[in-house]
Amino acid sequence: MSETDPPTPPGNDEAPGDLPPLLDPDTPSPAHQMVRVALTLLLLYLVFGVLIPSFASYEDVWDALTSLDPVIVILLAALTFVVEGCKAGAFALLIGPLRFPDAFLAQESAAVVSNTVPGPSGTAARYGIYRKLGISTEDFATSYVVNSSVSNVLPLVLPSIGLALLSTQEDVPGAVWTLALVGLGISLALLVLAVLIVRSEQFARAFGARLGRFLNWLRGMARRPPGDDLGDTVVEWRSNVVGLFRTRVLGLVGLFVLREIATYLILLASLRGLGVGAGILTAIEVFAVYTVVRLATLVEITPGNVGITEALYISALNWAAGGREADAIVAAVFVFRMFTYLGPILIGGVCTVLLSRRFRRAGAGSAS
Repeated sequence: MSETDPPTPPGNDEAPGDLPPLLDPDTPSPAHQMVRVALTLLLLYLVFGVLIPSFASYEDVWDALTSLDPVIVILLAALTFVVEGCKAGAFALLIGPLRFPDAFLAQESAAVVSNTVPGPSGTAARYGIYRKLGISTEDFATSYVVNSSVSNVLPLVLPSIGLALLSTQEDVPGAVWTLALVGLGISLALLVLAVLIVRSEQFARAFGARLGRFLNWLRGMARRPPGDDLGDTVVEWRSNVVGLFRTRVLGLVGLFVLREIATYLILLASLRGLGVGAGILTAIEVFAVYTVVRLATLVEITPGNVGITEALYISALNWAAGGREADAIVAAVFVFRMFTYLGPILIGGVCTVLLSRRFRRAGAGSAS
């Protein structure tokens, strides 16, 4: 669909609750859901009940939190809106009929779901909202794949940049370099694969067929029925995204780079606002920690990786600081997560109310 085409009215293709086949996950059984919830609760207990108290007491952390300067709070709030605006702007850039305000409302409303409900729930929520906004399934599926493809490459590349900067200050452990180089190697492999798919329809069809056979083998191991052949699907994806890549990739990369920089600045401002100065952790050390943890949390295990992200940041920052200012570091990580995890939930709550009122008015208008 071009930018000049009118939005497709909801109901012209799939129902708003149905996801495209490539994006529609298998619904887990009640037993699997119970196991997932139990493991999540166990993990949260180990992180917040065992690991974090080993670094600092919650009383000291609370004292540090309440000492935060209001100017820092305003700065963190502004950076949070920049991060969330970049996420919404990416979809607005890729979907011609989608206006940025609508993309922001959908992004934040979906964030409420993705940060609280296990699984790819945010994708389903965003799809349902987009369909109600008149966005076609084809536009959503194409934008989702392109968005995911580009946004997931940056976290794979960033650790190499962060550790290269860090090496100008001090020696970096070999294991950390290994993690960074593995991420860089994966990102380069994915880039080469994407180029080959875009350049050759024959390669795209063959790759899709092989990928489909591999996925069907995995589904067989899990005693699930085989899925559709992906050869034609990858070819169709190729034809849909080639034009988008050529015309929008620079803007998309710019948005994602800005998002990563703003997120890093939230972490840095949280540390500085709670008294963790450059003598304890330099800006380059904080950036290196951010890039490594960002890569390590690329795949979500709990909703919003709650528990896991806090544990990794606290452990890595305390290691980099040599155990100094542990209370302030733990408090800073909590502040960072308040704005990057809880912030979208709070903003999304307001956006959900606004969208609900809008859809109710639209429904009442169509009924009359």
